[in-house]
Amino acid sequence: METPFEIAGFLVAHRASVLAGADAEVVGRRLPHYEAAGAEETSKRLADLFDVVVVAASEAHLDPALAHADHIAAQRQQSGHDLSELQTAINALEEQLWHAVMEEAPAEAQGHALGVVSTILGAIKDRLACAYVSRAAGKPTHTLRLDELFRGTASGQP
Repeated sequence: METPFEIAGFLVAHRASVLAGADAEVVGRRLPHYEAAGAEETSKRLADLFDVVVVAASEAHLDPALAHADHIAAQRQQSGHDLSELQTAINALEEQLWHAVMEEAPAEAQGHALGVVSTILGAIKDRLACAYVSRAAGKPTHTLRLDELFRGTASGQP
């Protein structure tokens, strides 16, 4: 019997290279609030996000990721961050995680690992978007309606 691929352990083993790549990407994008925060704070924010992904992957539960999204949404909205800045930083981390998985994980584990990483970060991005839309609209938005995208397709039929 084959040993199952341990996603959280894999992520931890690749932490330094993933964070270095994500950090370089965020710096290269010249995001105003991340530039103002400085390199050390930007690195800390990316590391915190990475650690949340590891916890959510190891627990197979999105609650830690969603709690982190709620925290950063409130914090970043108060300091004037545009949602696009947050999404760009998250996307930079996601891209680096994808590279690590595609280059270093066994081929048979890649699909599942990418699915886990993308699910966690997708949930964070969804929660952030809802928080920003709720604040702008002045009323709560609970989730984006992704099912609306698939109406009229074979997969979207009841």
